[in-house]
Amino acid sequence: MRIRPFFWLLLLISCTGVTTFAVLYQPHAPTSLQVHVIQPRLVADRPASLELHLTDPQGLPIEQALVIPSAKMTNMDMAATENHVTELGNGTYKVNISLYMAGPWEITINTQATGFEPQHKTLFVQVA
Repeated sequence: MRIRPFFWLLLLISCTGVTTFAVLYQPHAPTSLQVHVIQPRLVADRPASLELHLTDPQGLPIEQALVIPSAKMTNMDMAATENHVTELGNGTYKVNISLYMAGPWEITINTQATGFEPQHKTLFVQVA
């Protein structure tokens, strides 16, 4: 029994298409973002320190993520302009945000890592 060249070509195209799709398609996996405030009491004119822990669905730490913090007051139109992010390793990141005025603040943390879904977490804190 002889296989016609058309079917060989069809098999080649199918295998190439499936292989190309498998290489190029990379689904974004969910992540887990845990945030907590390091200081027991936040004081105006001192940076607020937050610690983030970013893991994949299996609990493995995610390194080299992009962490974008922002903060604004909830009762007036003021935003924090200074923040600093330090990667501590093992999926842990330290964020320092200057909250320069007493009152209620909303701190938003956005994270992005290659191959993972972006995460968004919002904290409401009171600064004395």
